[in-house]
Amino acid sequence: MPRRIVAIVPLRAPGVGKTRLAAALDRDQRAILAGAMLHDVAFALDGSVDEIVVAAGGAAAAAAAAAIGLRVIHDGPGQHDLNRVLTDATRTVGAAHDVLVVPADLPRLTGQDVEVVLGTDAEVVIAPANAGGTGALLRRPGDRIGTRFGPASANRHRELALACGARPATVERDGFRHDVDTWTDLVALHEVELGSATASILPALLGRPAHAG
Repeated sequence: MPRRIVAIVPLRAPGVGKTRLAAALDRDQRAILAGAMLHDVAFALDGSVDEIVVAAGGAAAAAAAAAIGLRVIHDGPGQHDLNRVLTDATRTVGAAHDVLVVPADLPRLTGQDVEVVLGTDAEVVIAPANAGGTGALLRRPGDRIGTRFGPASANRHRELALACGARPATVERDGFRHDVDTWTDLVALHEVELGSATASILPALLGRPAHAG
C-alpha cells in the first residue's frame, strides 16, 4: 500500500513575523499578507497531497489555518526553533508517511510546482529557495532525515541525505524559490503571476505602506 503524503506548512504568528517588512507594513497589514500567502500555498498543495497540516506558532496562526479548513498542530509552549517544531509535527502526523515541508510564504507556488517535486524519484527531494534556503523538502518516509531550515539549508538537507545513505534530488522551480521577506520582494510580486489571494490584496499593500521606506 502506498504511503500517504502529508504536507506540513509552518506558520509563525501572522503580523508578528516578517519583521523585515515592518518598516513598510504595519502589524495588521503583515497579518493580511501572511493569511493570503497561506491560502495560496494551501490551494497549490490541495489535490496533490493527502493532507495539509499547519504547524501553528500561536493562536493567531492557528486561527488563520482553521479559517481555511486546515488541520492545526500547535507548537509546544515556548517552542521557537523551527526545526524542533518540524520534528514534533512530523512525529504527530506520522513519520512513516511521506512528509513534504513547504513554507507558508510562497505566493507564486502552483500545483504544477508541487507535482514536479512529488514526481521526482528520490528519497529526499529539495527545492531550493533564494539565498540558499529551502522552499520545499520532501522526505520518503518523513523520518528519513531531520530538518535543518535556516541559512544554506538546501545544501544542509542534501548533506544530511547523503550522510544517511538516502538518494537526494534537487528540483529548481520558481514557485518554491521566491518567498517574501522584504519590501523589495513584495514590490517584485507586482510583475509576476500570483496565487489569487495574494494578488487580490497586493495593490492595497503596495499603495498604502504604513511608513515611507
